[in-house]
Amino acid sequence: DLTDMMQTQVVEDIRRVYRPNWTRRKMTDASYYEARVPEVPPMLLELLSHQNYTDMKYGLDPNFRFFVSRSIYKSLLKFIAYQYKTDYVVQPLPVTNFSTEFYDKKKTSVFLSWEPQEDSLETTATPSKYVVYTSRNDGGWDNGTLVDAPHCVMPIDSGVIYNFKVTALNDGGESFPSEVLSVCKGKSS
Repeated sequence: DLTDMMQTQVVEDIRRVYRPNWTRRKMTDASYYEARVPEVPPMLLELLSHQNYTDMKYGLDPNFRFFVSRSIYKSLLKFIAYQYKTDYVVQPLPVTNFSTEFYDKKKTSVFLSWEPQEDSLETTATPSKYVVYTSRNDGGWDNGTLVDAPHCVMPIDSGVIYNFKVTALNDGGESFPSEVLSVCKGKSS
């Protein structure tokens, strides 16, 4: 079941987004060491051939690699939900178009905005909230500020370099973070 669900998920996703005639390879029940020894449900996935130029173009594309990794994650999530007869929610994609600008003339706060990235292949992946993480100067990241909308206003102090990043949330988890944006208001004279 796991092998069939994963192969179906990966191949159908690739066919919808990258290549409509992507070949679905046959499933084999062979006694490979990697599949025989683990004490968890194993499966081996062969996706690309190093002897095929087109396959290697896909294999070297970081967007394709992320896309296929997400398909594998979704198939594992669906397999577990199927095994336990429960619903599932897919983790949201990272936000896009993250930007910042000073919010007021005195530059005591910044307006942060971003756009949720919809997953056209998975309706459950819609974000419901966001977390804005902040670090000051060379310090570490805080625990984040939870916000409901794809924008917020954050206070800032003079002479401090602020770094911001945003993640999307839903019942399936937290997305990968956005790029980091930095803001600094010069010291007043």
